[in-house]
Amino acid sequence: MQTGKGKGIRAVIFIAAAAVLLISIGIYNRRLRDELGTQMLDTLQNVAEQNALALEREIQGKQNFLEGIARELQVPENGEEEDVIAGLGDVAEDYHFKRMGFVYPDGQAYTTDGYKQNLSFRDFFQKSMKGETYITDVLTDSLGEEEQINVISVPVYNRENDQTAGVLFATYRTEMFKEQLNVTSFSGEGYSLVVKEDGTLIADSPRSPMYGKENLFDALTEGRDENETATDEISPLLKSGKSGGGSYYLEGKRYYYCMPMNLSMEEGRWFIFTVVPAEVLEAKVNPVLKDINTLFAIMVMVLGIAFCVYVYSYQRSKKDLYSLAYQDPLTCGDNYACFQEKIKRKKDVPGYIISMDLSEFKIINNTCGISKGNMILKSVWEILASEIRREELAAHINADRFILYLEEEERKQVEIRVKHLIERISGLSETMNVPRVVPYFGIYHSDDLSEVETNYSYASHARHQVKGRRDQNYAFYEESDFQLMLKNRRLEDGFEKAIRDHRFEVWYQPKYSTSDASIVGSEALVRWRMEDGSLVPPGIFIPLFEKNGMIAELDEYVFRTVCAQQKSWLKEGKQVLPVSINISRASLYYSNIVEKYRAILEECEVDSQYIQLEITESATVDNKEIQDLIDQFHKAGFQLLLDDFGNGYSSLSSLNEMHFDVLKLDKSLIDHIGDRNGEKLLYHIVNLVKSLGLKITAEGVESKEQVGFLQKLRCNDIQGFYYSRPLPCLEYEKLL
Repeated sequence: MQTGKGKGIRAVIFIAAAAVLLISIGIYNRRLRDELGTQMLDTLQNVAEQNALALEREIQGKQNFLEGIARELQVPENGEEEDVIAGLGDVAEDYHFKRMGFVYPDGQAYTTDGYKQNLSFRDFFQKSMKGETYITDVLTDSLGEEEQINVISVPVYNRENDQTAGVLFATYRTEMFKEQLNVTSFSGEGYSLVVKEDGTLIADSPRSPMYGKENLFDALTEGRDENETATDEISPLLKSGKSGGGSYYLEGKRYYYCMPMNLSMEEGRWFIFTVVPAEVLEAKVNPVLKDINTLFAIMVMVLGIAFCVYVYSYQRSKKDLYSLAYQDPLTCGDNYACFQEKIKRKKDVPGYIISMDLSEFKIINNTCGISKGNMILKSVWEILASEIRREELAAHINADRFILYLEEEERKQVEIRVKHLIERISGLSETMNVPRVVPYFGIYHSDDLSEVETNYSYASHARHQVKGRRDQNYAFYEESDFQLMLKNRRLEDGFEKAIRDHRFEVWYQPKYSTSDASIVGSEALVRWRMEDGSLVPPGIFIPLFEKNGMIAELDEYVFRTVCAQQKSWLKEGKQVLPVSINISRASLYYSNIVEKYRAILEECEVDSQYIQLEITESATVDNKEIQDLIDQFHKAGFQLLLDDFGNGYSSLSSLNEMHFDVLKLDKSLIDHIGDRNGEKLLYHIVNLVKSLGLKITAEGVESKEQVGFLQKLRCNDIQGFYYSRPLPCLEYEKLL
């Protein structure tokens, strides 16, 4: 029967879910409104750009027209002064100018509508006399009927001396500008303004609430308090000449504006504002939002019905769900999830977490069958369940893996109990007539049992330390072992990124001729540069990558890097000597390795004479395909070096079977120079190898005495700290 507490929890969950849904709807509505608004503003932006372009073309066209007339205009030296504008009256009428006129250098003006007046005080006269094509701000006509005008003026030049002979001007009614500012988009509700940098209104549409105002900022100041933000946004845009948009309030209504561009004038700048009432945009957005809200309401109803169905189903299946969640189907005891729940109640009680599995359990399944294997697991569970106390826990995780919690204070007592478990479980081999059943235990003491996963991982790590051993079946967790594992895991996790970021550096250890101590080549060695600048020694990451298989990718990286560097030095005309590159045992097991390396050579456009390959002697022992690989490498043009000869087991007969070009004597042989027997051994090895036609490189040479002895043996070249340590690329390049 459902308790009141359970009902309350589900009610809270339902209310929380409903609240989250409503909040989500609100957020989505807001985002949708913003998105639709953004689309409308994009439309406003496009309209604004078209308006600005049209006005700019109108002004530019009239300026070009006047400049064309000015080039053809004759300024008579003798005769009537009014003759200069003869015939321009019809032109003024055809192009909708109020008048046209000519101003002599002394400021005396003559117009097509019969006016004669000195205009030397006008800016347009002064600017055009200096050679500028100019359009004025809004002026009050001082010649004829008082009305707002703009004057376009251009200089007229004397053809003989190229001096300014006067100014041709055309008076343009400001109303003509205003008629072009009405916007047909947005159901005819939009309009445009022409504004100067200081906010002066050059022209505005009769539709605009600002119609008749002189300054944009003054009009905004008279509006609502919200316009303070609009003023702060518009002013920097006008000063910088950048595009922008936003909104402001006038006469209680909100308007959106867009300022896409400016018209650069000789004196100040004109900016085109395109404006549309906010209600026009919202009228297009609201129907969509209404449909969306209706859809969300339907979703809420569906979710409510679904929740009711869920609650009903939950009540009927609660018992089955609990069984599925916390009971192991094989042992009918606790599973790992149940263990995790129960251990939380003991978070303040220290104890030992134990990880257990069986060695090679798959052999039992393969030889005796799955059914017999399941019987073994059930018997193991019965032993574990019988050995734990009431306050302790045990669970079957999966396969042959189990977990225990023992509430002991002394480590010695835990060892006694684990040994007893080992004895009982191992006895199943005889009683059930199956192959040897060997349990292994990893033990971790914890003061915080709430971190189940962490504790179990520590215990499992300890178990891995003894898994497969015959002398020990259990181990306690040691921090040092785990830290090493974590360090290796971090190196593995950082490998791919290090490859991508080129953090593996190729260093070069030079090889020197024994005859004249000249550099004859080098060996490529790899170093790992961490992000903090420190270097990871190759002795740490090379064995790790050889174990996990990453070494093949690192081999290819080093090979490609060396080829690219050799190509770079060849292209720069620098001295280029052969570089030998190690190929790991793992790389040799790839059937396409020869083709891959040959392709890299061709890609980098490097001749194989500059690249040599080193194969360790140990890599040739277990690889039955090694001779075929050696032949393929030779056909591809590579020289092959047998590396680390003398380090461990060395088969002299293999030198004849495997056709290497160079044999590298391991440092372990070189270190015996000075010892009579060691020198005898080296003497006979060198003579035997040279009789087979191989060249010899001595590795790890560190003293003058070693160099002298190797010179007597006539080794071909020497590599070691006596001559040079491994060098970074730039230092090696300087050495060359």
